[in-house]
Amino acid sequence: MDFDHLVVLAKSPEKSQQDMKGKHGIRGEKGGEHKQWGTYNHLAFFENSAYIEWIGITDYDTATDSDNPLIQQTVQAHDKDVEGPFTFALRTSQMDQLIEHWEAENLDYQGPFEGNRTTPDGRQLSWRMLFPNTDSSSPLPFLIEWSGEPNKPNNSENLNSLPFETIHVGVEDLEAALHQWTLFYQLGEPNHAQDLAGNTSYEWKLGNGTLSLSEGNGVNAKFGSVNL
Repeated sequence: MDFDHLVVLAKSPEKSQQDMKGKHGIRGEKGGEHKQWGTYNHLAFFENSAYIEWIGITDYDTATDSDNPLIQQTVQAHDKDVEGPFTFALRTSQMDQLIEHWEAENLDYQGPFEGNRTTPDGRQLSWRMLFPNTDSSSPLPFLIEWSGEPNKPNNSENLNSLPFETIHVGVEDLEAALHQWTLFYQLGEPNHAQDLAGNTSYEWKLGNGTLSLSEGNGVNAKFGSVNL
């Protein structure tokens, strides 16, 4: 299991990406428009197959009517007038096996949802997304499986040399979250650690970084020296 990308709500994805470039020197580029969902994005890519997605709404009615949980979450964040990270994706190449596991454990989920877009340079991207359903107020990431290689920049000069390092999630009940995350994502036993405030945390090594849980709120990611 790898970290794939951080999803950041932005009223203007273009401006948010440019602000990141001006502040931290992180290059980015236009992603694409998802007409079936009423959204579009701008992206910034990092050296270990990870990226940031700034997502915005182009057609509120289409987005509101979408049955895709990611678009529903986007609309909910938009309606709260809150910009910033709100979820992320973990990348897998074994989605069908995970579905079998979730079915065997009677875990509730939605999907897989098919996605596709044409890049500015004419490449066809396609992927599947799988969403766990829980009653928890703490966010659970969705799973993504790419058809072929993971998403990458259209222009190789826009690949930032910084690596993805850590994705951290604040949860309301740490022990309940530990059980839930372990069951859904089959991550194995975590390492015990402490967050920056000295609170107990659990960490898993992903294929390209670290996933961390501790009590608190929100989602944040570290790319090299940059925190978002």
